[in-house]
Amino acid sequence: MWGRFLSALSLIAVAACSGGAPPVSERPPEARPPDSAAACFARLDRIPGLKYRKLDPHVEGQCGYEDAVLLLDIGVPVAGLKAVSCPVAESLYRWVHEGVRPAARDHFGADVVRIQSYGTYACRTRNSQPGARLSEHARANAVDIASFTLANGRTVAVKSGWRGPGDEQSFLRAAHRAGCARFNIVIGPDGDAFHQDHLHLDMGRGPYCR
Repeated sequence: MWGRFLSALSLIAVAACSGGAPPVSERPPEARPPDSAAACFARLDRIPGLKYRKLDPHVEGQCGYEDAVLLLDIGVPVAGLKAVSCPVAESLYRWVHEGVRPAARDHFGADVVRIQSYGTYACRTRNSQPGARLSEHARANAVDIASFTLANGRTVAVKSGWRGPGDEQSFLRAAHRAGCARFNIVIGPDGDAFHQDHLHLDMGRGPYCR
């Protein structure tokens, strides 16, 4: 009995010294193991209201994709989407409905009715820099999000809101944290100079949340 009691005291002391772990929803995900395409599409098919069209494999030099989709409806219009990998499609849906929409209701008392994307598939290097490695965009494995339009007509843009009004800052940081819980890599304005106007979300090798 004394051994169990002393072990419990030790655990309490460790937790007190560490300040406790952050909430699960705010932790970057563990690097997700590879998933079969069939398993991913089976999950997509079970998501209520999600509609997509499966795309033929595409090769463009070193770029391209297979097992990608064009999202037709995820419950909230997202402008600017092209091909996305199945894992990105699934994570995007869950991020919007489990993270972004609740955060908007919490911070603004209004729902998100439209999202503006800066794009998904693009055959280019990271940050379009000469000599850099291929971007996850070159594999349809990433999506860039620029702004959110609310039911009251207000638009919250990453560029102006990240360091803008307090409610916009709080909302965008909540959306960023929610992205880190659902994507392997998330980069926002605090990440580098290339991401001052959008949130980059991808399913590449992670975890990385900045």
